[in-house]
Amino acid sequence: MNGAEAVRSTSVFLGVDLGWSTGATGLAAVDETGRLTASARVKTDDEIAEWIAAQPGQVVVAAVDAPLIVPNETGQRVPERLIGQAFGGFGASAHTSNHTRFPGGDTRAMRLAQRFGWAVDPGTPTGGNVGVCIEVYPHPALVGLLELPYRLDYKKGNDQGRAPGFRLFVQHLESIPELALAGSPRWRQLKHVLASPRPGDLTRVEDELDAIVCAHLAWLWHRRRSALKIYGNVEVGYIVAPPPPLHRPQQPERRGEAASVPAPGRFERVVHGRPTGYSAGANEQRWKADVRSAFSGCTLPAGCRVHVDLEFLLGQDQRGRNEPDLDNLIKAAIDALDGVLGVRTGTGLRAEADDVRVDRITASKRHAGGNEDPGAHVTVAEL
Repeated sequence: MNGAEAVRSTSVFLGVDLGWSTGATGLAAVDETGRLTASARVKTDDEIAEWIAAQPGQVVVAAVDAPLIVPNETGQRVPERLIGQAFGGFGASAHTSNHTRFPGGDTRAMRLAQRFGWAVDPGTPTGGNVGVCIEVYPHPALVGLLELPYRLDYKKGNDQGRAPGFRLFVQHLESIPELALAGSPRWRQLKHVLASPRPGDLTRVEDELDAIVCAHLAWLWHRRRSALKIYGNVEVGYIVAPPPPLHRPQQPERRGEAASVPAPGRFERVVHGRPTGYSAGANEQRWKADVRSAFSGCTLPAGCRVHVDLEFLLGQDQRGRNEPDLDNLIKAAIDALDGVLGVRTGTGLRAEADDVRVDRITASKRHAGGNEDPGAHVTVAEL
């Protein structure tokens, strides 16, 4: 065997924290021992392909954090419901994906798998001539593998509020012996950035940290298959994650600006679409359909009082005269929560949520960043 053949015979396990449609993607690779060998953050599919081609070995498993197989027109996929049942109590439910978000089921993850010739059926044996691409989700993976009492809170809020969650995330990743992070030059660079982050650094580093989790899952899928479970199947879509936890969830206590405290009944969803205000127009109806789709199957107990938290991410074209008022955005979004709150009577043919139950509203709006899609982060919680 010559030197080039020896290099290509090395096994590579990829983690891909993929932007759902466009935007930034975190990448990570571990070797046959599970050791982190590289990580990066890129944007385009061509940059993803270039980075993967530069890795010294053959891809055995690629674990992608993004919808891969999306056959359903509306509502949640089967694996999203199953993940919610197993990990929802730990705050690690899956985001909703359907043809509203991916017309015709055309996903970026599937296009990449086809580009690289990877098999997408989780039943495909690993270690052969064909790499295997699986869909994964870091939040339930961390809860299950590390027996966390609740999901790590490092994604939402300002940098000061996210910092404690990042510190815990780093500690937990360093506790995984196979990753051997102490010996990784790139890991030392990431920790240096996290020690004194500038604006935007946490979001950029987050993609790589999530990709490292995905790479570890790719390695486990080949080396320790029993540590993971398939939720769903290749026909209805699937997510690979640890088995349902045997330990009970413990909601985090509020300490300063650290983790947020879930209410007894709580649903947190990401709504993908163009936020639109109360206007009785077609755009409002499309936006409401996006909100209803995201909260499909979510219902709070009858009669409970409710807190709604909304963060709207506007499109770049929603500026000047096209920028919607925050109060109108709130009205349209809450009206679409009729599945969660129940339907308010006396509104004629117009379906509106029973928003009389809403005693507290917190809301903000901003324009989506370069690596973000327009939409909203919405949390509906029992007071």
